[in-house]
Amino acid sequence: MFLLSKNKSCYACCVIALSILMLFLAPSTVYAAETSIPSFSTVQPLTGSALCADILSSSLTDSLNHYLVDGYVAGSINLEQYNAMLCSGMISENAFFADAVFVGDSLTVGFEQYCRSHSDSIASDSTRFLARVSCSAKVALSSNALSKHAGIMPKYNGNVQYIENAVAQMEHVHKMFICFGMNDLTGSTPQQFVADMQTLIQRVLNVRPDIRIYVISIPCVVSGVSTGGLNNNTIFTANVLLQEACIANGWGFVNLSEFLMGADGALRPEYSSDHYVHETAKAYAIWNKVLKNYAFMEITK
Repeated sequence: MFLLSKNKSCYACCVIALSILMLFLAPSTVYAAETSIPSFSTVQPLTGSALCADILSSSLTDSLNHYLVDGYVAGSINLEQYNAMLCSGMISENAFFADAVFVGDSLTVGFEQYCRSHSDSIASDSTRFLARVSCSAKVALSSNALSKHAGIMPKYNGNVQYIENAVAQMEHVHKMFICFGMNDLTGSTPQQFVADMQTLIQRVLNVRPDIRIYVISIPCVVSGVSTGGLNNNTIFTANVLLQEACIANGWGFVNLSEFLMGADGALRPEYSSDHYVHETAKAYAIWNKVLKNYAFMEITK
């Protein structure tokens, strides 16, 4: 227990001591931490234009440290709240994501590969990825997903399974981040795609009603791309509809797309690995920063 003094110098020393203690106690990786997060989830706004990634913090730990110390000094956080946050295990780059599963297509596969090769990523050893190249929400709902489409359905424990069945087996998972759309919009309207996403999410909630849902916006594509119904106009429409669905259902919404976007509303050239839809390590570094900043908003709301 720290004793607060009216003396300003003692007060300053107290803050410094708390900060130093926090640095020692804050782990770089947390595997099984559980923290009480308020029941509503953050819905990030869509602006319709490019957002500068330079405004994003690259360190969730630093952001939380500053939040606690500044709040404590300003009096908006009392000592009990300060110590509760410190002891929760959330002061870490990846603790928030230790009980998360990321569901998606080849873009999520690429993010998993990025996370596994970068020590500052949001993923810990207990973070799960349930993604496969060419997968889509529509395929995941298909009655022949495990037969005709088995080659593009995610595997869990070595077996191709329906997404809801795989998530049901992940007892430690309490958050699901989901990012589909690239393969859906080639053959579906934005409205059809969002309806499929809501059905897929509801299937997961039917077997895991305790899980928190976070929808990641569909990233934009290179300028001029138009495959079937997939282009930056339909992507934006779908993202608006996804955001509305998140608001209506109490799900979180992560605005990733606009941080990857150039002034022309398309994927910035340096973020494209194939001049189409797939992304580079530089792009996934933005994913990493966007998700860290989203976690900060969730933890401190």
